[in-house]
Amino acid sequence: MKANWKIALMCFATVAFFACKPQNAPDNQGGNGGNGGNGGNGGEDTEFVSKISVTDNSIADWDAVPAAFLAQAVCPEDGAYLGLKSVKVYADELYINILAEYDPEEIPNHTSVPFHVYINTDNSDETGGYGDQWTDANVDIMMEGFFFSAKEWDGETPLDEGAPCEYEPVIVPWTGEVGGTGWGWGAELVPAGVFVHSQHVGNCVELQMMRELIPSLVGWNETEFGIGFDIQQSWESVGILPLVSPTDENAAGHTNKLQVKIDK
Repeated sequence: MKANWKIALMCFATVAFFACKPQNAPDNQGGNGGNGGNGGNGGEDTEFVSKISVTDNSIADWDAVPAAFLAQAVCPEDGAYLGLKSVKVYADELYINILAEYDPEEIPNHTSVPFHVYINTDNSDETGGYGDQWTDANVDIMMEGFFFSAKEWDGETPLDEGAPCEYEPVIVPWTGEVGGTGWGWGAELVPAGVFVHSQHVGNCVELQMMRELIPSLVGWNETEFGIGFDIQQSWESVGILPLVSPTDENAAGHTNKLQVKIDK
């Protein structure tokens, strides 16, 4: 079953990629390696080029994101979880683009660094849950992947343990009580891989994913969605964003997730 999902997604991704690449551009320019970003100098029939590239070894293109559509969060200096320093999110007509900066002092062990993306896809409080890390318990799907490779073997050759790697998350839906907490995740909607492109730039990881390839049991709102993030060490959260300074009433600093407006 997982193999069938991967084949279907890869076919869909291929069709979507060629639909958005500049029609007159050679294959090594269109869409900048499958992400539609800053590549291609096609003629007037160019369909769509994202403002964000994840193949240029730079994060400077975030300066071109319209302020009205840039959602961002910065970790407070006195935050209860310091592993994520900042996140930025920009959703254009095809992609969700994410820029996450982690604190290397809080992430000393690169052999186990899960990174989770939590999305309120339908922008509604009538579905979803997981109020464990944010005050709006409306997460519809969770993505779970890794920023660094674990110790694995390719035949007789050990792969680089703890080396930066492509972010290849699985996707699971919230199937617990609406507005609930705890472990209410269902079976994988999508196995790891195929729909996310990523690059490491210093202590930043840039992600780009085609929104239409991200399944949700409740569908997607066409104009806006909510999103939150955590980074972990050995399956314990050491960074959460958005986050606010702790208080006596809110020692963890929990707050609402980011709201992202889609730039169409």
